[in-house]
Amino acid sequence: MDPSDTKLASDVLQRYGRLNIEMKFTPTKRRKRVLLAVAAIVLLIIADIVFYPMLAQPPGPTPTAQDNGLWLRYTWYFGGAHDYDALAQRLKNERIRDAYFHVRGIDADGRLHYRYPDRAKRVTSEIHKRSPGVRVVAWIYAGNSHGMGKVDLSRADVRAAMVKEAVWLTETCGFDGVQWDYEICNDGDPDLPKLLEETRAAMAPGKLLSVATALWSPIPVKRLGWSDAYFQKIAARCDQMTVMGYDSGIYSPRVYAWLISQQVVHVTQDAAAVNPNCRVLIGVPTYAKGGASHDPHTENLRMALIGVRAGLGNSNTKQSAFAGVAPFADYTTQESEWRTYQEVWLGRHE
Repeated sequence: MDPSDTKLASDVLQRYGRLNIEMKFTPTKRRKRVLLAVAAIVLLIIADIVFYPMLAQPPGPTPTAQDNGLWLRYTWYFGGAHDYDALAQRLKNERIRDAYFHVRGIDADGRLHYRYPDRAKRVTSEIHKRSPGVRVVAWIYAGNSHGMGKVDLSRADVRAAMVKEAVWLTETCGFDGVQWDYEICNDGDPDLPKLLEETRAAMAPGKLLSVATALWSPIPVKRLGWSDAYFQKIAARCDQMTVMGYDSGIYSPRVYAWLISQQVVHVTQDAAAVNPNCRVLIGVPTYAKGGASHDPHTENLRMALIGVRAGLGNSNTKQSAFAGVAPFADYTTQESEWRTYQEVWLGRHE
């Protein structure tokens, strides 16, 4: 064989060998790199989920807007044995202006399932006597087929019955207003605005018309958050929107705090754009148990308050529309959580 042919064959064999090695080993190395990168990202996410709640600090100064709310258990309305003096002290200490007393739910016909006028009168009179600056509000749950009920707001007769109950609660029972808690309300639902218009027309002037709202969502989809446009429709028809800042389905504390900050920014903008008299509160969670949509490591009082304070520090927030926060709920808030509330929200330190 010619020496040149021998050299050519040798070169071909070497090149084929290198190519074969590259074909055999390069994809494996690439996969390892990808897997290592993915593992590093996952570890960083896990570390952020674990350590962010411990390291995050409330931004900005202590908020000055302190017209806060508090959701209270139905047992007050049902007439159980309660310490009104202790409640009055709590309302004073935590700067609660709006006390939302649960009167339970609306049936399919639009009527309250439980009607306790004498017990209701006692609640309103006892709180008015002990806490003259507090508004005693009837918190009314109206569950539809997507929630826990059979209320159909598209029926005019159902809405009319609900409005009569709101009038009864405010005129006969002495409540200072009502809060409609209509769940689950999709973005753009045409019937909730109708209920608000009809309630406003029937209730006496000066009575508070409040709405417990869904979360603002950057991408509103069915049963998951409201758009700015829908918040504006609701704000135009009520005195107060209390955003239920929980059950978001988020498992990252950092992302949850960001979402709460955006509630402050967007919902105050929406209220200010259409109704200068509508005030916004952010509901903050204090409960541990919940379904898949509630992770207490993520959705807790401290993370929510950090988010609210971040929102208040945003230059786009309409401060004039912001009222305060509303813990959900008095019956799930531990003393340690009240201390967190006092430190992070009220600026008190022992």
